[in-house]
Amino acid sequence: MSRSKRYFNSLLSGYVLLGVNVLFTLASVPLALHFLGKEEFGLWALTSQIASYIVLMDFGLTAAASRILIDYKDHENPGEYGGTIQTGALVGLSQAGLVFLVGAGLAFVIGPMLHIPAKLEQTFFWLVVCQGGITAAMFATRIISHILTANQRSDVNNYSGALSLMVNFGVMWWGFAHGVGIFSMLWGQATGLMFALALNWIGCFRLKLFPRQGAWGRPTWGKFRELFVFGRDYFLFALGNQFVNASQVVLLTRLFGLDTAAVWSVCTRFYLLLVQVIGRIFEFSCSALAEMMVRGERELLLRRFREIAVLSSNLAVVAAALLAVGNGPFVEVWTAGKIQWSPWNDLLLAIWLIIIIAVRMHTGLVGQTKAFRFMRYLCYLEGLSFICLTVLLRRFGGITIMLIVSIVCSLCFSFRYGLLRTREYFHLSWEDLARWHRSTLTLVVTVAPVAVLVWWLSRNLPALERLIGGSMVLGIWTTCMFLRYGLAPSLRVDACRHAPIWARPMLARIGFANPDA
Repeated sequence: MSRSKRYFNSLLSGYVLLGVNVLFTLASVPLALHFLGKEEFGLWALTSQIASYIVLMDFGLTAAASRILIDYKDHENPGEYGGTIQTGALVGLSQAGLVFLVGAGLAFVIGPMLHIPAKLEQTFFWLVVCQGGITAAMFATRIISHILTANQRSDVNNYSGALSLMVNFGVMWWGFAHGVGIFSMLWGQATGLMFALALNWIGCFRLKLFPRQGAWGRPTWGKFRELFVFGRDYFLFALGNQFVNASQVVLLTRLFGLDTAAVWSVCTRFYLLLVQVIGRIFEFSCSALAEMMVRGERELLLRRFREIAVLSSNLAVVAAALLAVGNGPFVEVWTAGKIQWSPWNDLLLAIWLIIIIAVRMHTGLVGQTKAFRFMRYLCYLEGLSFICLTVLLRRFGGITIMLIVSIVCSLCFSFRYGLLRTREYFHLSWEDLARWHRSTLTLVVTVAPVAVLVWWLSRNLPALERLIGGSMVLGIWTTCMFLRYGLAPSLRVDACRHAPIWARPMLARIGFANPDA
């Protein structure tokens, strides 16, 4: 299977997994609330939050294992690949033991600290212990998914993940129906994890991704140090990035109260979904880009990264227009008018979306080179600047000022640094980078005035009419403009080549088969 085919399969399956995850969330919450009281459901939410913090003990070694396996999977000495797998597996087992011990330790002390009601203390204790055990099992077995990722078979990971969510939901429903109560959620998680592991192992075996017999090599301290150094750098960067992108709720709560934090949390849901959807274009290309780096395919790497950067930026422009016009009425309809905010916030959020997509691509490329350098500390400086400026300027407004400060800090720190590193890696000039995005500028010029016009004409309509009418009109226009200007000629050819047979004639009619279209 060609590299492009693997990429398209991974991207498509990634969207399938995202869709199934959204459906799982939408269905599991009312199911749990039907069988559990609000107090028990809150207990589960708290346990899940604790587990999310325990996962931070990964220390960046997940990203390190996937990336470093790419260095050795085509190595002339097959024992290097097998030794790296074994080293990664041992690291995962060590992490699993540490995670379980930490989870068990927390179970003894965190209940009284959080003032859990006495009648629920024992339940909470076992929930934390079991959740720690499931998280530990995930750490111990995920080398299998790293092998798939390194060999550009994320589609196997994604489809197994989607099916495991379905199994999870089925087991959870069965448990609720048979009186297992809140522990039904644990049974669902554990069963889904084992199901996904089995499918991923079968995938690796059938695709012959394991080293052949006699070529497994052995784990070494050298490979462990290589994993640790890259993992350390990635962990520092990821932790700083979390500092930048996950401190808004805490800051708003401290400065303006819980009501303002709730408004932010609800009104940015659509934005976060768009970041995930567009970000997956680069995310699932990382293995292929890293392979090009390892093999020294510089010209192909430059061309593919440019195509991905332009495609993601163009999609971000289209999504930003829809976000600016549709987010307000969407939130109003979704919350029955209980939560609203200024249209200026929607515009600022749309601008930030375009910037964040660019940041993720260019800093992500730096990560694949394994040369983090100053970038490992950059997000801490950006986060510190963001917090200080927000506190200093809080008298001039709440969420609006926070969004302006976020945009300014992103432009001054991670956006600028990411572009500088891309220029350095590919030996480009600023004019070269600007030429990459001529189609992006064309999209902005053709989409932005229509978005403003749609917003102006529909601003006095009821929220539901603004959402449906505005989204339909703007959606049709932006889709046409994106198909006309948003895809590079080479991507048009690839899209036609890899599309289903029934779709190819339709794509050919709009110029996808013509490199000069």
